[in-house]
Amino acid sequence: MKRFSLLLVVFLALGTVVAAQEEEEVEKDFMEVAVYGGGALPLGGLSDWGMSNESTGMEKLGTEFGFNVGIDVGHFLTPDLVLGLTLTYSQFAIDSDSAAVASMQHRLISPAAYLKYYFVGESNFMPYVKAHAGVDVAKYTTRVYDTQIGTGAYKYRELAYQPAFAFGLGGGLFYYTSDYGGLYAEANYHMALSKNATKDYGNIEYTFGETISVVDVHAGIKVFFGGD
Repeated sequence: MKRFSLLLVVFLALGTVVAAQEEEEVEKDFMEVAVYGGGALPLGGLSDWGMSNESTGMEKLGTEFGFNVGIDVGHFLTPDLVLGLTLTYSQFAIDSDSAAVASMQHRLISPAAYLKYYFVGESNFMPYVKAHAGVDVAKYTTRVYDTQIGTGAYKYRELAYQPAFAFGLGGGLFYYTSDYGGLYAEANYHMALSKNATKDYGNIEYTFGETISVVDVHAGIKVFFGGD
């Protein structure tokens, strides 16, 4: 009887320790916040992007390699699964011989929701896969016909086209540098259904005309926050 009582006390003590450890892990994995920066490579028709309409005709203003910065804020649904929000700003150089666009850029603003799954192991390295869906706002330098300048004239302007549904898939590798944070690198394929996105300027409708397709690679700092 004494031996049974002793074993019961030991099991209760072990159970308390395990429960405390699990509670601590849940608290630590309550929320993640990350900031990042990197490069973005345009693919397909985006790299040869050009505008064509009745007033301006066709002109190539291709999208070249650019950079991006962003932030992720996520909540752990389970110790492995995260649901969150992300905002990425991308800026690209323009493939054009025109001096008029030398100081201008193409830009993408990409808010989205993401779902991430971590492959948790015993080491400090933690790989993961990530899917996202949201919208892209393409603010692209466009040759427009401005009816407000005398009898009309052509000029370049960054037009913010209609938001287009966007989605993508990627993955990365996180490395713990402390108990509550670390460094990570990530790569994503990103696409937006922007072919029919339009913008009205000076009573003329401009159509984006291409599907946005980008591969982005970035690195950043991530911090985990515990629950109450």
